[in-house]
Amino acid sequence: MKNNQLTKLTANNMDSWFETIWDALHEYRDQCAPSEINGVGFPQNDEVWDDICTAMAWIAEAAGHETEMDP
Repeated sequence: MKNNQLTKLTANNMDSWFETIWDALHEYRDQCAPSEINGVGFPQNDEVWDDICTAMAWIAEAAGHETEMDP
């Protein structure tokens, strides 16, 4: 998996935790659940991605971490 992290993962930096997880989730989105392949749409993958983004928002909220929903 490529490492796009801007922040080094450390135990005392919650931003780095979320950045690490988002990097992995984007890799999943790109490789396993794209919204389109060769012009063919996969709306079920968009639904999965929406659920992932919602779950991450809930996790961030429960952790007291302010984060923007992933675009």
